[in-house]
Amino acid sequence: MMKPTIVAKGVKLSRRLREYVIRRLCLTLDRAHYSIQTLKVRITDQNGPKGGIDKHCQIHLTMPGLPAVVVTEKGSDIAAMVDQAAQRAALVVDRLLSRAKAIHHKKYGAIVASEAAMSIIDMTLPMKKPTEPTLI
Repeated sequence: MMKPTIVAKGVKLSRRLREYVIRRLCLTLDRAHYSIQTLKVRITDQNGPKGGIDKHCQIHLTMPGLPAVVVTEKGSDIAAMVDQAAQRAALVVDRLLSRAKAIHHKKYGAIVASEAAMSIIDMTLPMKKPTEPTLI
């Protein structure tokens, strides 16, 4: 999996917490890792050292040919916010990929079905003998 970009604003993230964020994202998004182009995690503290439910975790990821996925979570515990946001991002990615597959299958399924219908029509039409050219 590609290494995510982690941006902390107003929050001091220890090395251990950064490693936790990376590990959690890798575990949660590993099924779709081949298609993720960019992965950014922003962790911000709105009120600074005052405390309370003022921390935000935003996960922003992009995949080729699909809309960007942005998930935001609020809370006071950074690890819990990351867990929740990663889980929600994985659900959104799975949903997007399954929709893209369904559209892809429907599109090509229609082509295959129409080709099969054409071959049936071709078999039911009476065969005409080729006409010989007339010389003038």
